[in-house]
Amino acid sequence: MILWPKAQEFETLVQEVGPDTPWVIDTETDGLDVRGQDSPCTAKYIGLTPTGTTLCCVFTSTQFETVRPIVESLQLVGHNIRFDVHALNLKPERKPWDTMCAAYFRHTSGRRSLDHFAKLYGWDKIKTPDLIKQGRIMELNPHDVAEYLADDCVFTARLYGLTRNWADMDFDHRLEQAVQRMEARGVQLLLPKLKELGHDIKQRTREAQVKLDTLGAPENLGSPKQVAGWLQEAGRDLPLTPKGNPSTGKLVLQQLAERGDEYAGSLLEWRKLIKLTQAFIEPLPKLARGGLLYPSVNTTRTKTGRFSYSDPNLQQVPKRGPMAARFRHCFTGRSGGVSGADYSQVELRVAASLANEPVLLEAFAAGRDPHTEVAAQMLGKRVEDVSPDERYGAKAVNFGILNGMGASRLSVELNSDVGAARTFLDDYRRSLHHLTEWMEGVWRDAEADQVARTVSGRTRIFSNEDETRPAISVIVQGSAAELMRHALIRVDEAGLKPILVVHDEIIVDGLDKGDEVATIMREAANQAYPEVFGNVDFTAEGGSGPTWAHV
Repeated sequence: MILWPKAQEFETLVQEVGPDTPWVIDTETDGLDVRGQDSPCTAKYIGLTPTGTTLCCVFTSTQFETVRPIVESLQLVGHNIRFDVHALNLKPERKPWDTMCAAYFRHTSGRRSLDHFAKLYGWDKIKTPDLIKQGRIMELNPHDVAEYLADDCVFTARLYGLTRNWADMDFDHRLEQAVQRMEARGVQLLLPKLKELGHDIKQRTREAQVKLDTLGAPENLGSPKQVAGWLQEAGRDLPLTPKGNPSTGKLVLQQLAERGDEYAGSLLEWRKLIKLTQAFIEPLPKLARGGLLYPSVNTTRTKTGRFSYSDPNLQQVPKRGPMAARFRHCFTGRSGGVSGADYSQVELRVAASLANEPVLLEAFAAGRDPHTEVAAQMLGKRVEDVSPDERYGAKAVNFGILNGMGASRLSVELNSDVGAARTFLDDYRRSLHHLTEWMEGVWRDAEADQVARTVSGRTRIFSNEDETRPAISVIVQGSAAELMRHALIRVDEAGLKPILVVHDEIIVDGLDKGDEVATIMREAANQAYPEVFGNVDFTAEGGSGPTWAHV
């Protein structure tokens, strides 16, 4: 370990190991909030290790500035390196290589920490000091921090030696660069609009509370036991959870509310309002810096390959319903406007293509509504004779069956009994037999092989304890997510400044770019895997306006 080397010493070392040798970089920071301008947390110590060695150079943040240009010219390697790029505000000249991304590609449901890999491969590793976990790094002896940091760098170098041949990771590393730039841009929070919305939600919450009080609801509505007792005393027959307790979950309450149950409907409304308050109204103003939010985009966390968000979770912002537009009016870009586009029924198109299901493929090819076509096929009707309720039922199954929807859940969507919902599902499966046979084949293969792969080869490995039915979601959701990854890269590399990727939607900073975003998204999806999806056309629709609600 070389502590606090001077710039000339480091430059000499780079020349000795060769300028094309990849270098591991790792940082120790005083917290985790390192994204965006004026981030409250920064790197305090920086470690650099040339791969293939056990040597580590450790710098303080001040010393690092003397070697920054040299480091930015290197081929950098890291474990979750996007974090380190943020923490140092690095501008790497080459695409960084991320060992966490490689591990995730090979096993989306596996653990990915350095401690896990050290244990897996029998490597002795220094335990993370508690003060570092608590963000109190400056209270530690610098030599102790350096020793721990060097240990992490050497282990990452070992992991790089193992993972660099697992897959061609160029695509994922381009994605990580696009996501890093997106995170750094931030999302403008329109605080006056959020405050106005918060005031209205608070008033509605009070009204919901009063309504519940008149119905004799318990004081602690957050207690499942008290809520269950209240509902049972009011004559409600509740199903039991696996542990034998009466269930008051969302599905149970929705089933009751769909039948006109005032108790369940009022409780659902109160819960929804409380959730919106706790998830957005209260925390967002505290998370904003200079009016900007810098959410973390998690590209290696879900089991299917889809993105997730945290700090804050903007994917939970309502998309449909009376509250959706008002929430989305609270977000825009730095420029004062946004543009974007949304894929049309991308997961259904993926499934139709993989299953070669003619009912769906013909509807998509002709530009017709797939839900109406499916309903007509199921019911033996002409398309023009399908009622709105019949179309809605087909739509519920089209989307739900790919996510494991059963008769119980469908009965809530259709406001029917479970028997009728089961009959509806059976009719659907008979009418779309190519899709049904494909799904059955996926389940058989997953049960036999214990794996499921997206169109790119991203793999979920099921343990002996895992239920393999989610294999459909891995293949369909995960393959749709691969298309979104391609689209985000293309939008970013076109200079359109993406600020949000939410489900099947990309939002960029700036007005009058919706059609351009939509065109890029369509081309990216249709060109990504033509050998697989050559029988379907992926489409997207764009929009633009002063806030996210206008897109």
